[in-house]
Amino acid sequence: MEPKLFTPQFNEHAEEFKKYLPVNINLRFETVASPLALCEETYLRPLLGKSLFNRMATYVDDNPTLAGEDPDGTLIDKARFALIRLAIWKDYDIIAANISDTGVSAEVDKENRLFRYQEENLKRTLKEEGFNYLDSILEFLEENSQDFPEFGESQYKLSNVQSLIRNTAQFQECYNIDNSRLVFLKMRDYIRDVELIELQHRIGHDFFNELLTADESDIKYGTILPAIRRYVVYSALAEGIGELHKLPTEKGLLFETTTMDGVQETPVYRAQIAETRARCAQRAEQYLATALHIIRNAPADYPDYVGFAGDSPEDGIIHRDNTNRKIFLA
Repeated sequence: MEPKLFTPQFNEHAEEFKKYLPVNINLRFETVASPLALCEETYLRPLLGKSLFNRMATYVDDNPTLAGEDPDGTLIDKARFALIRLAIWKDYDIIAANISDTGVSAEVDKENRLFRYQEENLKRTLKEEGFNYLDSILEFLEENSQDFPEFGESQYKLSNVQSLIRNTAQFQECYNIDNSRLVFLKMRDYIRDVELIELQHRIGHDFFNELLTADESDIKYGTILPAIRRYVVYSALAEGIGELHKLPTEKGLLFETTTMDGVQETPVYRAQIAETRARCAQRAEQYLATALHIIRNAPADYPDYVGFAGDSPEDGIIHRDNTNRKIFLA
Protein backbone atom coordinates (compact mmCIF):
# COMPACT_ATOMS: atom_id res chain seq x y z
CA MET A 1 0.00 0.00 0.00
CA GLU A 2 1.81 3.09 -1.28
CA PRO A 3 0.94 6.75 -0.62
CA LYS A 4 0.17 8.95 -3.60
CA LEU A 5 1.55 12.26 -2.32
CA PHE A 6 4.96 11.08 -1.07
CA THR A 7 7.60 9.37 -3.20
CA PRO A 8 10.22 6.79 -2.13
CA GLN A 9 12.97 8.21 -4.37
CA PHE A 10 13.00 11.45 -2.34
CA ASN A 11 12.85 9.76 1.04
CA GLU A 12 15.86 7.46 1.13
CA HIS A 13 16.98 9.48 4.15
CA ALA A 14 13.56 11.01 5.02
CA GLU A 15 14.35 14.16 3.03
CA GLU A 16 10.70 15.05 2.35
CA PHE A 17 9.61 14.05 5.82
CA LYS A 18 12.13 16.43 7.39
CA LYS A 19 10.86 19.29 5.24
CA TYR A 20 7.37 19.03 6.72
CA LEU A 21 8.33 17.88 10.22
CA PRO A 22 11.69 19.55 10.93
CA VAL A 23 13.01 17.34 13.71
CA ASN A 24 15.57 14.56 13.80
CA ILE A 25 13.67 11.96 11.77
CA ASN A 26 15.33 8.65 10.95
CA LEU A 27 12.51 6.77 9.27
CA ARG A 28 12.68 4.53 6.25
CA PHE A 29 10.00 5.21 3.66
CA GLU A 30 8.74 1.64 4.01
CA THR A 31 8.06 2.21 7.70
CA VAL A 32 5.55 5.01 7.20
CA ALA A 33 4.32 4.25 3.68
CA SER A 34 1.37 2.23 4.93
CA PRO A 35 0.12 4.74 7.55
CA LEU A 36 0.61 7.59 5.05
CA ALA A 37 -1.52 5.78 2.48
CA LEU A 38 -4.11 4.98 5.14
CA CYS A 39 -4.33 8.63 6.22
CA GLU A 40 -4.70 9.72 2.60
CA GLU A 41 -7.64 7.36 2.17
CA THR A 42 -9.20 8.00 5.59
CA TYR A 43 -8.81 11.75 6.08
CA LEU A 44 -7.70 13.52 2.91
CA ARG A 45 -9.61 11.86 0.06
CA PRO A 46 -13.05 12.23 1.73
CA LEU A 47 -12.26 15.87 2.47
CA LEU A 48 -11.10 16.85 -1.01
CA GLY A 49 -13.15 14.47 -3.11
CA LYS A 50 -11.95 11.76 -5.48
CA SER A 51 -11.43 14.05 -8.49
CA LEU A 52 -9.26 16.61 -6.70
CA PHE A 53 -7.25 13.95 -4.88
CA ASN A 54 -6.53 12.17 -8.16
CA ARG A 55 -5.48 15.50 -9.68
CA MET A 56 -2.99 15.95 -6.83
CA ALA A 57 -1.62 12.44 -7.28
CA THR A 58 -1.13 13.04 -11.00
CA TYR A 59 0.65 16.31 -10.27
CA VAL A 60 3.10 14.54 -7.94
CA ASP A 61 3.82 11.94 -10.64
CA ASP A 62 4.51 14.68 -13.20
CA ASN A 63 6.35 17.04 -10.83
CA PRO A 64 8.08 14.88 -8.20
CA THR A 65 10.27 17.73 -6.92
CA LEU A 66 7.39 20.23 -6.55
CA ALA A 67 9.79 22.97 -7.65
CA GLY A 68 7.05 25.40 -8.68
CA GLU A 69 4.89 27.61 -6.50
CA ASP A 70 1.66 27.16 -8.42
CA PRO A 71 -1.64 26.43 -6.61
CA ASP A 72 -1.31 22.66 -7.05
CA GLY A 73 2.16 22.60 -5.54
CA THR A 74 1.03 24.76 -2.61
CA LEU A 75 -1.94 22.48 -1.95
CA ILE A 76 0.26 19.37 -1.95
CA ASP A 77 2.72 21.08 0.41
CA LYS A 78 -0.13 21.72 2.83
CA ALA A 79 -1.47 18.18 2.49
CA ARG A 80 1.96 16.69 3.19
CA PHE A 81 2.34 18.85 6.29
CA ALA A 82 -0.83 17.34 7.74
CA LEU A 83 -0.29 13.79 6.47
CA ILE A 84 3.16 13.19 7.97
CA ARG A 85 1.87 14.20 11.41
CA LEU A 86 -1.28 12.11 11.16
CA ALA A 87 0.65 9.07 9.90
CA ILE A 88 3.22 9.09 12.73
CA TRP A 89 0.46 9.67 15.29
CA LYS A 90 -1.72 6.90 13.89
CA ASP A 91 1.03 4.25 13.87
CA TYR A 92 3.12 5.65 16.72
CA ASP A 93 3.05 2.49 18.83
CA ILE A 94 3.83 0.21 15.88
CA ILE A 95 6.68 2.42 14.65
CA ALA A 96 8.18 2.30 18.15
CA ALA A 97 7.92 -1.50 18.36
CA ASN A 98 9.94 -4.41 17.03
CA ILE A 99 7.60 -7.23 16.01
CA SER A 100 9.14 -10.65 15.37
CA ASP A 101 8.40 -14.36 15.71
CA THR A 102 9.64 -14.22 19.29
CA GLY A 103 7.28 -11.45 20.34
CA VAL A 104 7.07 -7.67 20.52
CA SER A 105 9.74 -5.47 22.06
CA ALA A 106 10.79 -1.82 22.13
CA GLU A 107 13.33 -0.73 19.52
CA VAL A 108 14.86 1.89 21.83
CA ASP A 109 16.85 1.06 24.93
CA LYS A 110 15.02 1.74 28.16
CA GLU A 111 17.38 4.53 29.22
CA ASN A 112 16.78 6.34 25.91
CA ARG A 113 13.01 6.05 25.86
CA LEU A 114 10.75 9.02 26.48
CA PHE A 115 8.77 9.20 29.68
CA ARG A 116 5.14 8.18 29.37
CA TYR A 117 3.88 11.77 29.64
CA GLN A 118 6.36 12.88 26.95
CA GLU A 119 5.07 10.21 24.56
CA GLU A 120 1.46 11.19 25.25
CA ASN A 121 2.25 14.87 24.72
CA LEU A 122 4.02 14.08 21.44
CA LYS A 123 1.14 11.96 20.14
CA ARG A 124 -1.40 14.58 21.14
CA THR A 125 0.60 17.33 19.42
CA LEU A 126 0.94 15.33 16.20
CA LYS A 127 -2.76 14.51 16.19
CA GLU A 128 -3.97 18.06 16.91
CA GLU A 129 -1.57 19.74 14.48
CA GLY A 130 -2.45 17.26 11.73
CA PHE A 131 -6.21 17.59 12.07
CA ASN A 132 -6.16 21.35 12.65
CA TYR A 133 -4.07 21.86 9.53
CA LEU A 134 -6.78 20.21 7.49
CA ASP A 135 -8.76 23.39 8.16
CA SER A 136 -5.90 25.39 6.66
CA ILE A 137 -6.22 23.24 3.54
CA LEU A 138 -9.96 23.89 3.37
CA GLU A 139 -9.43 27.63 3.84
CA PHE A 140 -6.88 27.63 1.02
CA LEU A 141 -9.31 25.80 -1.27
CA GLU A 142 -12.12 28.24 -0.46
CA GLU A 143 -9.87 31.23 -1.21
CA ASN A 144 -8.68 29.68 -4.47
CA SER A 145 -11.88 27.96 -5.57
CA GLN A 146 -11.41 29.17 -9.16
CA ASP A 147 -8.24 27.04 -9.39
CA PHE A 148 -9.84 23.91 -7.94
CA PRO A 149 -13.31 23.41 -9.45
CA GLU A 150 -13.11 19.69 -8.53
CA PHE A 151 -13.44 20.64 -4.85
CA GLY A 152 -17.07 21.56 -5.48
CA GLU A 153 -17.78 17.86 -6.16
CA SER A 154 -16.45 16.65 -2.80
CA GLN A 155 -18.86 15.22 -0.26
CA TYR A 156 -17.54 17.68 2.30
CA LYS A 157 -18.39 20.66 0.11
CA LEU A 158 -21.79 19.29 -0.86
CA SER A 159 -22.80 18.58 2.73
CA ASN A 160 -21.50 21.90 4.04
CA VAL A 161 -23.77 24.02 1.87
CA GLN A 162 -26.67 22.57 3.87
CA SER A 163 -25.42 23.97 7.19
CA LEU A 164 -25.11 27.39 8.81
CA ILE A 165 -21.98 26.23 10.70
CA ARG A 166 -19.69 25.15 7.88
CA ASN A 167 -16.23 25.02 9.43
CA THR A 168 -14.21 25.22 12.61
CA ALA A 169 -13.77 28.98 12.28
CA GLN A 170 -17.53 29.63 12.30
CA PHE A 171 -17.93 27.41 15.36
CA GLN A 172 -15.03 29.22 17.04
CA GLU A 173 -16.73 32.59 16.47
CA CYS A 174 -19.68 31.35 18.53
CA TYR A 175 -17.89 29.28 21.19
CA ASN A 176 -14.23 28.90 22.05
CA ILE A 177 -12.89 25.45 21.15
CA ASP A 178 -9.26 26.59 20.61
CA ASN A 179 -9.86 26.26 16.86
CA SER A 180 -9.86 22.49 17.27
CA ARG A 181 -11.04 20.66 14.18
CA LEU A 182 -11.35 17.49 16.29
CA VAL A 183 -13.94 19.14 18.54
CA PHE A 184 -15.77 20.55 15.52
CA LEU A 185 -15.92 17.11 13.89
CA LYS A 186 -17.36 15.63 17.07
CA MET A 187 -20.05 18.31 17.14
CA ARG A 188 -21.12 18.14 13.49
CA ASP A 189 -23.76 15.47 14.05
CA TYR A 190 -25.34 17.56 16.81
CA ILE A 191 -25.22 20.69 14.64
CA ARG A 192 -27.01 18.76 11.88
CA ASP A 193 -29.73 17.55 14.25
CA VAL A 194 -30.29 21.00 15.74
CA GLU A 195 -30.61 22.59 12.29
CA LEU A 196 -32.84 19.91 10.78
CA ILE A 197 -35.11 19.41 13.78
CA GLU A 198 -35.07 22.18 16.36
CA LEU A 199 -34.23 25.23 14.25
CA GLN A 200 -36.54 24.35 11.36
CA HIS A 201 -39.30 23.67 13.88
CA ARG A 202 -38.87 27.25 15.13
CA ILE A 203 -38.31 29.19 11.89
CA GLY A 204 -39.63 26.92 9.16
CA HIS A 205 -38.01 24.93 6.34
CA ASP A 206 -38.30 27.68 3.71
CA PHE A 207 -36.76 30.38 5.89
CA PHE A 208 -33.93 28.04 6.92
CA ASN A 209 -33.12 27.38 3.25
CA GLU A 210 -33.23 31.12 2.63
CA LEU A 211 -30.61 31.64 5.34
CA LEU A 212 -28.32 28.98 3.82
CA THR A 213 -27.82 31.10 0.70
CA ALA A 214 -28.22 34.53 2.33
CA ASP A 215 -25.75 37.31 1.60
CA GLU A 216 -24.57 38.34 5.04
CA SER A 217 -23.50 41.76 3.76
CA ASP A 218 -27.22 42.48 3.39
CA ILE A 219 -28.16 44.14 6.67
CA LYS A 220 -31.40 42.19 7.06
CA TYR A 221 -29.40 38.95 7.19
CA GLY A 222 -26.26 40.33 8.81
CA THR A 223 -28.24 41.41 11.87
CA ILE A 224 -29.80 37.99 12.57
CA LEU A 225 -27.40 35.33 11.28
CA PRO A 226 -24.78 35.72 14.05
CA ALA A 227 -27.44 35.19 16.72
CA ILE A 228 -29.00 32.25 14.86
CA ARG A 229 -25.58 30.62 14.44
CA ARG A 230 -25.00 31.01 18.18
CA TYR A 231 -28.35 29.38 18.81
CA VAL A 232 -27.27 26.41 16.68
CA VAL A 233 -23.86 26.12 18.39
CA TYR A 234 -25.13 26.43 21.96
CA SER A 235 -27.99 24.01 21.27
CA ALA A 236 -25.52 21.54 19.77
CA LEU A 237 -23.33 21.93 22.85
CA ALA A 238 -26.32 21.32 25.10
CA GLU A 239 -27.00 18.10 23.20
CA GLY A 240 -23.43 16.93 22.75
CA ILE A 241 -21.30 18.38 25.55
CA GLY A 242 -21.47 15.11 27.40
CA GLU A 243 -19.93 13.31 24.45
CA LEU A 244 -16.71 15.37 24.31
CA HIS A 245 -13.87 13.17 25.59
CA LYS A 246 -16.43 10.55 26.67
CA LEU A 247 -15.60 6.92 25.97
CA PRO A 248 -18.05 4.00 26.12
CA THR A 249 -16.43 1.12 28.01
CA GLU A 250 -17.51 -2.03 29.80
CA LYS A 251 -17.34 0.05 33.00
CA GLY A 252 -19.76 2.65 31.68
CA LEU A 253 -19.09 6.10 30.29
CA LEU A 254 -15.74 7.64 31.20
CA PHE A 255 -14.01 10.95 30.58
CA GLU A 256 -10.56 10.80 29.01
CA THR A 257 -8.10 13.34 30.45
CA THR A 258 -4.37 13.86 29.97
CA THR A 259 -2.04 14.27 32.97
CA MET A 260 1.70 14.14 33.59
CA ASP A 261 1.30 10.40 34.11
CA GLY A 262 -0.37 9.88 30.76
CA VAL A 263 -4.02 9.44 29.79
CA GLN A 264 -6.44 8.82 32.65
CA GLU A 265 -10.10 7.90 32.65
CA THR A 266 -12.47 9.29 35.25
CA PRO A 267 -16.20 8.81 35.82
CA VAL A 268 -18.70 11.22 34.31
CA TYR A 269 -20.48 13.30 36.93
CA ARG A 270 -24.06 13.80 35.85
CA ALA A 271 -24.59 16.93 37.93
CA GLN A 272 -21.73 18.74 36.17
CA ILE A 273 -22.97 17.75 32.73
CA ALA A 274 -26.56 18.70 33.58
CA GLU A 275 -25.44 22.12 34.83
CA THR A 276 -23.42 22.81 31.66
CA ARG A 277 -26.21 21.54 29.42
CA ALA A 278 -28.80 23.76 31.11
CA ARG A 279 -26.55 26.81 30.82
CA CYS A 280 -25.92 26.20 27.11
CA ALA A 281 -29.62 25.59 26.42
CA GLN A 282 -30.54 28.83 28.19
CA ARG A 283 -27.95 30.80 26.24
CA ALA A 284 -29.19 29.25 22.98
CA GLU A 285 -32.76 30.40 23.66
CA GLN A 286 -31.55 33.91 24.46
CA TYR A 287 -29.72 34.18 21.14
CA LEU A 288 -32.68 32.87 19.14
CA ALA A 289 -35.03 35.22 20.97
CA THR A 290 -32.77 38.12 19.98
CA ALA A 291 -32.92 37.13 16.30
CA LEU A 292 -36.69 36.57 16.33
CA HIS A 293 -37.25 39.93 18.02
CA ILE A 294 -35.44 41.64 15.12
CA ILE A 295 -37.46 39.62 12.61
CA ARG A 296 -40.80 40.50 14.22
CA ASN A 297 -39.95 44.19 14.19
CA ALA A 298 -39.43 44.05 10.40
CA PRO A 299 -41.84 41.38 9.11
CA ALA A 300 -41.74 42.68 5.53
CA ASP A 301 -38.07 41.69 5.29
CA TYR A 302 -38.72 38.07 6.29
CA PRO A 303 -41.88 36.85 4.54
CA ASP A 304 -40.86 33.19 4.66
CA TYR A 305 -40.64 33.30 8.45
CA VAL A 306 -43.89 35.23 8.84
CA GLY A 307 -45.67 32.83 6.48
CA PHE A 308 -44.53 29.94 8.67
CA ALA A 309 -44.80 31.34 12.20
CA GLY A 310 -47.67 33.82 11.89
CA ASP A 311 -48.46 35.12 15.39
CA SER A 312 -46.66 32.30 17.20
CA PRO A 313 -44.71 33.42 20.30
CA GLU A 314 -40.96 33.82 19.92
CA ASP A 315 -40.16 30.86 22.17
CA GLY A 316 -42.57 28.62 20.26
CA ILE A 317 -44.65 27.96 23.39
CA ILE A 318 -48.21 29.22 23.82
CA HIS A 319 -48.54 30.85 27.26
CA ARG A 320 -51.95 31.32 28.87
CA ASP A 321 -52.65 33.38 31.94
CA ASN A 322 -55.29 31.47 33.94
CA THR A 323 -55.11 33.66 37.02
CA ASN A 324 -58.52 33.81 38.75
CA ARG A 325 -60.03 31.60 36.08
CA LYS A 326 -61.72 28.29 36.53
CA ILE A 327 -60.16 25.38 34.66
CA PHE A 328 -62.05 22.19 33.89
CA LEU A 329 -59.93 19.12 33.25
CA ALA A 330 -61.77 16.27 31.53
